[in-house]
Amino acid sequence: MGKSKLGLPLEYKKLPEYFDAHNVCDDTNAKNSVIEKLLEKHKAETVLDLTCGTGSQVFFLTKNGYKMTGADFSPALLRLARERALREKIDVKFIDGDMRTLKVGHFDAVITIFNAVGHLTKAGFEKAMRNIRRNLKDGGLYIFDIFNLEAMTNNAVDDFAMDLHRSVNDTKIHNIQHSEIDRENGRLTSYDSYTIQKNAGKPKRFNHKFSLQIYTAKELKEMLTKNGFETIGQYGMDGSNFLEDKTTCILTVARKK
Repeated sequence: MGKSKLGLPLEYKKLPEYFDAHNVCDDTNAKNSVIEKLLEKHKAETVLDLTCGTGSQVFFLTKNGYKMTGADFSPALLRLARERALREKIDVKFIDGDMRTLKVGHFDAVITIFNAVGHLTKAGFEKAMRNIRRNLKDGGLYIFDIFNLEAMTNNAVDDFAMDLHRSVNDTKIHNIQHSEIDRENGRLTSYDSYTIQKNAGKPKRFNHKFSLQIYTAKELKEMLTKNGFETIGQYGMDGSNFLEDKTTCILTVARKK
């Protein structure tokens, strides 16, 4: 993902210690439960998370009996995941690598969750699909999510705005974010302003922007078919029925052909 022209959120590289404060929230385990139910439905046991970050899905699914392997392109995020595994005495392997090229083995399922594929260009995502296929057993599953271009009304984009105050140990974090949509090119661009203050020290301020490549449900199905998959289900991130012009995030389940 380092060669993507879309950019990455600030916490991926410059502020990895605040990644969970920004990305893990009250409904994270509910979303992870939806993924677990899909894996259970299709009798998957071995799972490769190719965009694991600090390991939210990896740890949740490991505790629910799945044999997990985590991978990510960010050494800083993987360091945090490995530290947590040691701290909680959880036996799970984390590997440095890019979802477009990393070859680990053959799994019942591969997952890339929380809009991770949006950080890739369309060509990069297709390359990732082909590589994911190489990491799957025959008939294996690929489960991923991405924002739904058809549902990106002005009101929906406005609803993504954030004004969050959080604390991590002795640090206070204030994050303001708003987004804009380029519907013609399928780009959702977010603008972040961070204020970070440790103890009573002088606040540090960061401004940043990044874009996500987003898709219609039809585009995803066509890309999956082209790259050796059969789409077997599309849902909302809460497991609800997918509504083309209303579901803001598409959770897709595809099978290796």
